[in-house]
Amino acid sequence: MSLNYAEALPLFSRQTDQNCVACHAGGQYPELTPYGRYFKLTGYTLGKRTNIPVSVQFVGGAATSTNGNNGTGQVNQSGKLEPNYLFLNVGGKITDNIGAFSQWYYAFNEQVSGNGNIPNQNQFAADIQDWRYADRYVGDSTDTIKDFIWGASLNNYAGATDVWNSSPMWMYPYMGSTRNYSTYGLPFNTRLSAYSIHNPGVGVYAYINRNFYVEADLYQSGGSGALSWMTYPATNSNPNNAPVYLQGVNPYIRLAYQSDERAGHNWMVGVLGANINQYSSCTTIANSGSYKGSTPSCGAINSPALSSGTVQYQDRAVDGQYQYLVDPHTVTAQARYTKETISDPNGILYSNANNKTNSFMTKISYVYNATYGAAVAFQNITGTADTFYGTNAVTGAALNPNSAAWIPSIWYQPLQNVRLTYQYTAFTKYNGGTINYNGLGTNASANNASWLYLWVAM
Repeated sequence: MSLNYAEALPLFSRQTDQNCVACHAGGQYPELTPYGRYFKLTGYTLGKRTNIPVSVQFVGGAATSTNGNNGTGQVNQSGKLEPNYLFLNVGGKITDNIGAFSQWYYAFNEQVSGNGNIPNQNQFAADIQDWRYADRYVGDSTDTIKDFIWGASLNNYAGATDVWNSSPMWMYPYMGSTRNYSTYGLPFNTRLSAYSIHNPGVGVYAYINRNFYVEADLYQSGGSGALSWMTYPATNSNPNNAPVYLQGVNPYIRLAYQSDERAGHNWMVGVLGANINQYSSCTTIANSGSYKGSTPSCGAINSPALSSGTVQYQDRAVDGQYQYLVDPHTVTAQARYTKETISDPNGILYSNANNKTNSFMTKISYVYNATYGAAVAFQNITGTADTFYGTNAVTGAALNPNSAAWIPSIWYQPLQNVRLTYQYTAFTKYNGGTINYNGLGTNASANNASWLYLWVAM
């Protein structure tokens, strides 16, 4: 898993001759201003093409928790100052109509799959990819359509194309530790969440009069073929990093209305959704305790178990954002509610044939003079009890995903490309309970996590 602040790119600042606060609300990455949204929707092509379209970013810090998701072999390292991510950003304007945002990362001691048997490893991987063609029509004052942007995107995450920070890919908290996933908040999320649908996809979009936005994308399996670079290093033969196998093409849609900007105020309301039919790997089927289907025929270690059927997810969400941008004050607020239905008749992942989840997330922040900032977020998820979420150690009863957390943070940004942040995750409910939620005497608060980190870009 990587981080959500991918558009804080010095290479874009050099391309447009603009300070970072022109695109980012109060310099608070990755929150985009109206200008920043326009830059992305026009395909990263505003300004002049740079000779060296490259920038790098570094994130390092110390994450601490008593019982949180520290990762395999990482509990004893909790609280140490250590490097987390090194990013390579390539992109910007290629032609007048074609541009790109291509981010690659090197993660230090990142958590990987393997049922707790594989130690954390350093990893180089393809992060967010968004390669665009965009064009624009500008009419006169008498035209019904005065400004029309349309385009197409080749990308590798559902929602990577989005320009509002209430969508799953871009919502707070923007940075988390490779060693402690409690720094990201809830232990469970809906399928349409940040970095969840990691597959090659193509989409088209239109933005009318800087008010109405519509987008539709289709995603397919990654890990092989001409687009396998977009999900590197996930391959069928990598035991630590299996690709996400999807059945056919899977749709993602986005509709939004953004207000005109008046006296520094702007707001957006929108809806988004996805239908995801996902195969599991043969390894997952072999380790499943709930699988009810026939034994699949398998090839490579992580090859898809095609004969076992799919888990079907339907996610529908409504979201909104508000901004007040008048120097030296910046106020932003986001909220999103997601309803999800899950169908797994063969018990590939879930013990129930049908499950539901509901999640709510909201955040508000204030930045003064693009230098001092504070934010607080609330996350909540509820859903059907299922052994997928674990079982009580005493009763054996299935646990549920019901969890809630508050995530406050404060930061100091002496330069537009340097930020020091302290963030805290406080759980009021975890995996269905507040006290002794797992039968082992563990309270929700034991998963609380602090996260002190430094971000530098150049």
